[in-house]
Amino acid sequence: MLVRGKKTAGNMKRSKRSFTTALGGVLLALDIICLYLAQVVPAVELVFYLLTSLCICIMVAETGLGGGLLVFVAGALLGVLLVPGKLGILPYVFFYGIFPLIKCLAERIHHPFASHAVKFGFFAVVMVIAWRFFRSLFFANIDLPGQGAAALILFGVVMYICYDYILSGVIRLYRKKIRREKEIHLS
Repeated sequence: MLVRGKKTAGNMKRSKRSFTTALGGVLLALDIICLYLAQVVPAVELVFYLLTSLCICIMVAETGLGGGLLVFVAGALLGVLLVPGKLGILPYVFFYGIFPLIKCLAERIHHPFASHAVKFGFFAVVMVIAWRFFRSLFFANIDLPGQGAAALILFGVVMYICYDYILSGVIRLYRKKIRREKEIHLS
């Protein structure tokens, strides 16, 4: 029975479900908008991919890992259907969308070195797969001069470190300013 004005267990449960559904819908819409903009606005794709990661991070912070996973899967499926450049969905599906979930799981490990090792291990696997896929698909007849491959990998590692640092800072800011959490345990 719905009792107006009183906080009953049933009302609070419905309210939480409504909040989760509404937040998931809004974040999914922002996720798709950012994926679309990453395809049509030149030179700032990484910013929009970072914003897609942030949408998933907010869902994880507010509702847990399952909510973030739902936004990621729905974003990947809708992105394939709605976003014009289908190849541009690959960075989201294989890294930017799933990394916040990996980050959440990795940061449950209370040892900072192990947490960073898990996150970096995931990045390394994605980097190797992307390197082999794109090289065989697009650059089969092109050899990078000198240490070009090593420089490209080093650039990728630097970009990953910056991305993880920025994402951690934005999550920290969100938790401190929006959620008003006192104690933050992020690496």
